[in-house]
Amino acid sequence: MSGETGMLQKILEYELKPALGCTEPMAFALCAASARAYAHGAVARIGIEASAAMIKGVQYVKIPNSGGRCGGRMACALGALAGNAADGMQVFQRVQAEDAAAAERMIAAGQVRMELKEDVPQLWLRVTVTGSEGTGVAIVQDRHDNVAYLESDGNVLRDTRSAAEAEDAPDYGALSVETIWEFCTHAPLARLARAEEAVRLNTALSEEGLRQGYGMQTGKTLKESGMLGGGTAMEAVCAGCAGVDARMGGAPLAAMSNSGSGNQGVTCTAPVAAAGRRMGRSHEEIVRAAAAANLLTVFLKTRAGADEGRIAPVCGAALAAGGAAGGIAMLRGDEADCVERMLRTVLGNVCGMVCDGAKANCAAKAGMALHGAMQALALAEAGLGADEECGIVARTAAETAGNVYRLAREGAGGTDRVLCRIEEEKQGGWR
Repeated sequence: MSGETGMLQKILEYELKPALGCTEPMAFALCAASARAYAHGAVARIGIEASAAMIKGVQYVKIPNSGGRCGGRMACALGALAGNAADGMQVFQRVQAEDAAAAERMIAAGQVRMELKEDVPQLWLRVTVTGSEGTGVAIVQDRHDNVAYLESDGNVLRDTRSAAEAEDAPDYGALSVETIWEFCTHAPLARLARAEEAVRLNTALSEEGLRQGYGMQTGKTLKESGMLGGGTAMEAVCAGCAGVDARMGGAPLAAMSNSGSGNQGVTCTAPVAAAGRRMGRSHEEIVRAAAAANLLTVFLKTRAGADEGRIAPVCGAALAAGGAAGGIAMLRGDEADCVERMLRTVLGNVCGMVCDGAKANCAAKAGMALHGAMQALALAEAGLGADEECGIVARTAAETAGNVYRLAREGAGGTDRVLCRIEEEKQGGWR
């Protein structure tokens, strides 16, 4: 295995992980389950401190197996009462109806409190679980499934918060449109096994969303109405929307997440699989295109740094739509230069789409972004698209993505805090 080829395979396996439920409530539950392991006896109280970005992301998305419940307090209570930290990003798989009822009683009794924590990393969460015979503390930081700190009755058991990126983390510098195209076109199919699994999981979610009435039913409604016409592009858009519908609606099916987000994984994978089937492409061709879509999404998400890109004021599904269009470009026989041109146009068009948390209308946002990405691909195939005279757009897709994150960081740095205050005012407190 060449160094570059091996690194791209490593990135696929490092960044694509199965996750049950949206990754924000999953992180809350995992953190609580980790703390609960060291809080002996019956659970008496749960204290939650979280960054603005994390509170924003957890408010309205439905939690799997919870009977349609949502919110950070509910996620933590379920994690403490029914979660097992060893389940990682599938921590909700053991939740039963009686657990959800017990969690609701704890919240009603004032035993679960949540507060905003300032001056912490964007992806940061601390949960203290007090049991009748001891107290456990856990901190999730930088990645949704990274339990960086553990404490039991005041004794520190783990603290990797200040440690450099894990030694087994991949080198994201190996990613470029050209290297992705070369790898996904020529690598043995066995090296793309994680992308193959992504096609299976995210297609199942998409099909579930098309069958059932989850959330706003964006994908199902668009497909059934025929209002926007048919064809490959519309098939792709509906597939992506339906998968996000199901995920945000609490469907009890795992998604293959991308860069810490199930919606990103669904948005960049399900449209490619649907388009490939519509075009009559083989299973291998669909897998290769899905691998390209996922790696392009990681490429866009890591231009500001692997950790910073995981959770930002910019809508992640909007960026993943560019990845999806790249995968569809591979199915259409386009070359890397066409994809590079398409990505610059997509980034220039979606840079103002703000992430205001995970919830039902994420599916509609994904649909808007996918429509825009298909438009950008059509322009790119004609040799057209946004250039350096188009605002935020730079010379390359990588530089343009960097500008998008700079805009989010420097120009919209207070966005998450404002969104948190809006939600607090709407609800009279946080869920």
